[in-house]
Amino acid sequence: MLLSEIAKHLGGVLIGIDQDISGASTIEEATPSDITFLANPKYRDKVHETSAGAIISGEKLETDIPQIIAKDPYLCFARMVSLLYPEKPIIEGISEQAYVHPDAEVDENACIFPHVYIAQGATISGGCVIYPGCFIGEGASIGRNTTLHPNVVVYDRCILGRECIVHAGVVIGSDGFGFTWDGEKHFKIPQKGIVIIGDYVEIGSNCTIDRAALTSTRIGSDVKMDNLVQIGHNVTIGDHTIIVAQSGVAGSARIGTGVVLAAQSGVAGHISVGDGCTAAGRAGVTSDLPPGKIVSGFPAIDHRQWLRAQNVYKDLPELVKRIRALERRLDAIDSD
Repeated sequence: MLLSEIAKHLGGVLIGIDQDISGASTIEEATPSDITFLANPKYRDKVHETSAGAIISGEKLETDIPQIIAKDPYLCFARMVSLLYPEKPIIEGISEQAYVHPDAEVDENACIFPHVYIAQGATISGGCVIYPGCFIGEGASIGRNTTLHPNVVVYDRCILGRECIVHAGVVIGSDGFGFTWDGEKHFKIPQKGIVIIGDYVEIGSNCTIDRAALTSTRIGSDVKMDNLVQIGHNVTIGDHTIIVAQSGVAGSARIGTGVVLAAQSGVAGHISVGDGCTAAGRAGVTSDLPPGKIVSGFPAIDHRQWLRAQNVYKDLPELVKRIRALERRLDAIDSD
């Protein structure tokens, strides 16, 4: 595409020579046929080292490389990549090697690949793409333009909204972890609820979302989950929340809107996390958090307090030596 066309699509301003661009890359690896971007000012010096044919920036740069000036370079770069690398067209229809129950409802504009199983009463909306190895349980519902990558399992009666992306190996609606001791063994508490997932949700590979015991586990719209995330039964997650890899939310927790759970963080059961909170990597949230709180550590505490505590750790060996020396001096004084 011509840079002028790209600038028009992005709503940016082109500075420099108009030319064709055929690819996109990082500022370090871009070639003269690639476009790149600069979103963080600390990498400004790399502009003088790059071989890129063009660059997207939030401000005019001191370089001869053609530039597209845009308000949000990172967002514009993401949109530009979609222009240069459009999705492959999907052939609509149901493969003869897929099993679709006669009482299931599959829109004629959906794409059902071989070796998909769609159970009785399931509903697959138009524009859906269901890749090989997927299982859609009885009465389950998949919203318009949602994509299920290979080997996704959607248990009975669970509901996915429109324009969701569910990556390989995800399990939606497996039993919540509920048992009680009957005096001799663990008695399984029946899990009869469902999972309800909103619109524009993306779920990374090998995530698991448990069905509720009686009602519903709810995932709001525009929630983004990284790989290997575990969501327990009866959990509620608000819109626009981000949950990063290897994090877990225990049963009946309530996660607000716009929350960020960084990598390997965890939220204990029946905990409430307020809107706009952030739990740093490996944070363990064991008590309710008010809106807007930023926490770190285990058990999670205010992030600034945690940073001060971390700064003390490196001095602990020396502090122990000093304390022991003081104890010896005090003992010597007492003995006198």
